[in-house]
Amino acid sequence: MRFGLIDLLFAIACTSTGSISAQYFTSGLPHGNKALIGIAGGVGLYLILVYPFYRILRLFPMILPRCPCCRRFQPAFQIVDRRYPRIVFRCPTCDGQFVIWHNGKAGDDETWATPVLTLNWPYAFGIYRQSEKPEQ
Repeated sequence: MRFGLIDLLFAIACTSTGSISAQYFTSGLPHGNKALIGIAGGVGLYLILVYPFYRILRLFPMILPRCPCCRRFQPAFQIVDRRYPRIVFRCPTCDGQFVIWHNGKAGDDETWATPVLTLNWPYAFGIYRQSEKPEQ
């Protein structure tokens, strides 16, 4: 799992914005209820904004996929070709290559010579699906 400083700052900004807004909009409620509403608002704001935030800044997801060749989790992969949204990775264990499409669907120019994974919503959490070659 990759959790960097930008991920942490984004999560802090969303939760603090939710907490601060709950303090202003729920003035008649007890403090315990304000805190719960603030946390729920911050988590909701995070879930709403995380997808466009990661797509605009072209950040990698926090969770890396299991290698489709050797089926092992790796702490990191080597990047062979980086042309967003199609990124080619190499597994350091089995030396197999695979492609991840970061926009949720494989493009028309895909060669299908290596395994192809697509990254689905929510982008930051790393929900991958292995794609098959479309039938012509």
